[in-house]
Amino acid sequence: MKLQSFGFAVALSSVLALSACGGGDNDAYDENGYAGPEAASPAATSNDEGGKAKKVKCPAKINKTLTGPDIAGFKLGMTLAEAENALACQMPDGLVTYENEFFNTRNLNTGTLRLERQRVISQAGDNTECSYGSYDAMQKCGAGNRQWDFISEKITLATPGVPGKQTVQGVWRTQNWKEGEMPAKAAVLAALTEKYGPHQSYEGRDANYYGYVNEYHWVTDSEGNVLSEAHPMLHQCGNGVSGRGDESQSWTNGCGVSITAMVRTFRSNPDVVEELSIGMMDQTGLFEYGEAFQNDLLEIENKRRADELEKAQGAQVEL
Repeated sequence: MKLQSFGFAVALSSVLALSACGGGDNDAYDENGYAGPEAASPAATSNDEGGKAKKVKCPAKINKTLTGPDIAGFKLGMTLAEAENALACQMPDGLVTYENEFFNTRNLNTGTLRLERQRVISQAGDNTECSYGSYDAMQKCGAGNRQWDFISEKITLATPGVPGKQTVQGVWRTQNWKEGEMPAKAAVLAALTEKYGPHQSYEGRDANYYGYVNEYHWVTDSEGNVLSEAHPMLHQCGNGVSGRGDESQSWTNGCGVSITAMVRTFRSNPDVVEELSIGMMDQTGLFEYGEAFQNDLLEIENKRRADELEKAQGAQVEL
């Protein structure tokens, strides 16, 4: 049995639709060197060659060669350029930031190559200019030098790879609703089931002041077979993917496409939803991608050294 492929969610509202029309520091390097926190409007995405703005094409088209499920129209295997265009369509008013690390660089031999745009984050919501009048005000300062009082939507894309060849290897989306605008929990669960099919495992926990957290997992093996409740790797594979993109993630060789939906209900009413966060990775695919990425980096470094040695051999040495 294969994981249910792309399908449209039942209609809840335009903000809850699971299909689209198409925490750390954000220090980054731009095309010309270090530029500190890098932020850009999604309406002016830049290419990998020269940083020139590209015209956004909406509605974003999903590459037909990419199979499997999606989150808000984002699929695993999209190129960085495709992902940037889709972000601009999905969140035209979103603030886009880039981070230069997804794989832990302490475990990745990059040689002299500087990695860029290994993670893309776009968020929208109520925000104001940062204030530095007090320590408390400074602590509230976030992405884009803005104070984020309410984040309505946040999409995080893992886009590791050699600069110019980055592809989407992980997708996370968080939606938050204000009091009086929250959808019913039953409607959210119906939308998730319509899109991804029945979940394979469930975990719930009381988050006290922050409401009750419900986590639903859709889990397959590396062949795309849905894992049964009795499968010994069900919980390991399911718990590897967090619903929020700013939380820790892990991947295990042997686990396939894994989706986690975190449904957090309102603290004073467990029947309505305050937050919906969904994350997706192909764990074996990411494991294999990391190995291929390392091989590419070693090949680039070896070629650089060989070219440098070839030039050095022609130099004259006077003693």
